[in-house]
Order: sequence, then C-alpha cells, then structure tokens
Amino acid sequence: MRKHIINAAIGIIIGGIFLFITLRNKPLDEIFDLLLTARTNWILLSIVFLVIMFLFRAYRWKLLMENNGNSPHIKNVSYSMLLGFFINSFTPKLGEIIRCTSLQKSSGIPVSKSFGTVISERIYDLIAIIMAIVLILLLEFGRLQELIVAAASSIGNALSKNLLNLILIIVGMGLVIASLILIFRYYKLIGKIRSFLKEFWSTVKNTFRIKSSKIFAFQTIMIWLTMVLMNYCCLRSLPSTENLSLYFAFVVLFVGTIGWAIPSPGGIGTTHFFVLQLFLLFNLSEETGITYGILVNGITVLFTIFGGLLAIIIVNSFKMIRQNAGKSDK
Repeated sequence: MRKHIINAAIGIIIGGIFLFITLRNKPLDEIFDLLLTARTNWILLSIVFLVIMFLFRAYRWKLLMENNGNSPHIKNVSYSMLLGFFINSFTPKLGEIIRCTSLQKSSGIPVSKSFGTVISERIYDLIAIIMAIVLILLLEFGRLQELIVAAASSIGNALSKNLLNLILIIVGMGLVIASLILIFRYYKLIGKIRSFLKEFWSTVKNTFRIKSSKIFAFQTIMIWLTMVLMNYCCLRSLPSTENLSLYFAFVVLFVGTIGWAIPSPGGIGTTHFFVLQLFLLFNLSEETGITYGILVNGITVLFTIFGGLLAIIIVNSFKMIRQNAGKSDK
C-alpha cells in the first residue's frame, strides 16, 4: 500500500509540473470561454466512439485470454477493465494490477496469466504506436524535431539545472533504497515469485502465437481508428479547430500518447503539454491547443471515472440482490 501511495504521489507531482509548465502565464479566462463554445453533438459522438473503443479493447483482452486456455465472460472482462481504467485515473499503472485481481475474483484466472496478457496488450499497442510515430516522423520530421527541442527547452526553463540534478539524485537514491528494502523484505518469497514469473512469461510467449490472428489484428486496428475518430470529433466540436483534418486528429492522437506514457494520473498535465507543443508547431494559437487538450483529456478521464463508478454500482447492486434472494429462499 505504501508503495502505491508513493507511486501515486510521484505521478501527481509529475502531472502537476507539466500542467504548471503548460498553463503558466496563459489567459485561463479565454480558454474557459473557448471550452463553452464546444458543440454538444460532437462531444456526444466522441463519447460514442470512446465506448466503441472500450468494447473492442474488452473483446481483444478476452481473445488473448482465450488464446491461453481461459474463457472469462465478457461482462467480467468489461467490469475488470472499467475498474482498472477507473483506478488509473487516480494512480498511474496500478489499474493494470487491479483489473487482473478483479478478474481473478470473478473468473478464477490467476493474476500471473491475466497480467501476462495485459503486458502483451501493451506490446502490441506499442508496436502500433511506434509504426504510427515513424510514419508521422517521415511526414512531419521538421516539425517534430522542433517539438523535441521545444519540450526540452520548456522543461529546462521551468526547472533550473541544479534543481533537476538534485531531483534526479533523490529519485535515484530512493529507487535504490526501495529496491534493497524489497529484496530483503521478500527474500523468503523468491520461490513464489519465480513461479509467478515463469507462468507470466509463458503467457506472454503464447500471445505471440495467436490462433485468431486476423480477428486480433482487426480489433487492434479498430481500437486505434475509433480513437482517431474520437479525437476528430473533439476537433469538430470547437469552432477554432473544426476545419482541421482527420490527418491532424491522427497526428495529435499519437503525439498525445507520449504524454499518456509518462506516469501521470489520467495523463493530466503531460498530454496537455505535448498537445500544446504540437498545436504551436502547426501555427495554431496557445489558447486553442490548451482548450483542445483539456477537452479531449477531460472526456477520456470523465469516461473512465463515471464508467468505473457505474460498473462498481451495478455489480455491487446485483450482488446485494442475489444475497437478499438467497436469504429469502432460506
């Protein structure tokens, strides 16, 4: 628990730093006014694509587990994923563990196996992201080169070199101390850990021999296509970005994934920063870039929070109904 609290605190600090860098000296009243101009019909359509994306992710995860000899019900898979996304909105990456433990309770699938499929998911998504970013680099090399320089410059101006070095030293020492504590604390569990890792690695290897490879490839393509369409709907919702193309939605999605990869809860701060830099490279205003970043990130985070809460309420309500029905039968 202490480790998760520390990870959450670090994630919040990272997100806070990036959010400060992005919003400092910006006209927040103008940004708020731009948000109010967002068209409801396009926002609702973006949520529809977000729901479709989630369903494709749920069915793809189910397919990966079926490939390893497990057959969880889609409702249990969906609930576990929603719960994981919900937790990830507050503490980075912990949700991946939570969704595996949740699936173990509902379907009896060992965490080592389900977590192996989660890692496989990330590997395939990383391959898709790398392919997309390589394509974007080929098409927009000059602009993205400026983005890297601008990102480094902005961070460097916000944090002095000495302060940055001090932070790195403290973080490094903390990681070393934490590692030593974990090694000594869990020394007696090495056998169990070895067994877990062996089963986990076996699961990861099996997912590279997918029986329904065409279906899996289709699901992966649809996941990213619906995400592009979701971003496009957000662009169309704002009068200042409604004329931007589907290609720009593709570029901003995959550049924004860099922000999601940084351990910040819900990508808050980090995605806003990279989206803003991209908008500036395309000669768009700061206010427009920040407004769009807040809109698309806000829709995603709110979907995961409300979706997770709704799933928790529904599942617990059904449990209470079944328990009451069991008591009445007696």
